[in-house]
Amino acid sequence: MEEDPDALSTVHGGSDTVPLDFWGREPWLKVNNVFTYGPVYTSAIREYNLSRGMPFFLMETAYEFEYGADEYRIRIQAYQAILSGAFGHLYGNNPIWHFEGPGLFRPTMGWKEALDSPGAKSMEVLFAFFSSRKWWLLEPDNKNRLLVDGMGNDMGRAVAATAGDGSYAVVYMPTNDAITVNLARISATSVRALWRDPTSGEVTEVEGSPLKAQRTGFKPQELNSRGYRDWILELIPQSPVAQSQ
Repeated sequence: MEEDPDALSTVHGGSDTVPLDFWGREPWLKVNNVFTYGPVYTSAIREYNLSRGMPFFLMETAYEFEYGADEYRIRIQAYQAILSGAFGHLYGNNPIWHFEGPGLFRPTMGWKEALDSPGAKSMEVLFAFFSSRKWWLLEPDNKNRLLVDGMGNDMGRAVAATAGDGSYAVVYMPTNDAITVNLARISATSVRALWRDPTSGEVTEVEGSPLKAQRTGFKPQELNSRGYRDWILELIPQSPVAQSQ
C-alpha cells in the first residue's frame, strides 16, 4: 500500500467473509469480493442487494479437480457469480495451482494437460460469450421479475440478468428443468430466443422464435454436448418498442 497507494486493493479473507464487512472504512480497500464454497448465488446476490457502492467479484470457491468439483460445478459457480452482480470471478484448477509440486490434493494430471481441461474450456466459452455482449450493462434479476418460475435453489439455482438498456437478457440454467420467463420485461414487442451450449458455445434457435413479449415457458433439450444438463438462454429484442418522439 505504501509503495503504490493508487493500486487496486482488496483482501483475501476466509470462507464466507466479505472485506467490506471488516475493512469497510479503510481507504486502501478499493474492490470488494465474496468467497464461498456454498452456492455462489446466495453470497453474490446478498452483496449485490446491499448496494454498498463498491464493485465485487468472486474471489474464490471450489477449484476444478478438488472436493469433487468438475466442469459442471465450475460453470455453475462462474455463471451464478456474473449474473448475480459480480463483475467477474477467479477460476481455480488444482493441478495448475501446484505445478506438480506437493499440495492438498493428489493431482490426476500434469499442469500442462490441465490447461486444456473441460473446466478451462468452459471458461473460454464463457469469456467469448460475455465479451461479445455489453456485459457491464447487466443487472441481476434479483426480484425475479424476468425469471418468474422454475428457478430452483442452491447449486441448481437458475440465474438471470437483463441489460439496463433492454438490449438483451441472459438466463443460465444449471438444470434442464422447465422455467417461465416474463418476456415483457424486455423492451420489445417480440423477442428472439437462443439456446447456447455452455460447453461448446454452439447456438441454436428456440423453437417458435421470435416470440411474443409475454410470459413464456422454456425447456432445453436433455443434455448439452458434454452430457450435462446446463444451458444458457439468450433473449434479444426482435422488434423493439417504438420510442415516443
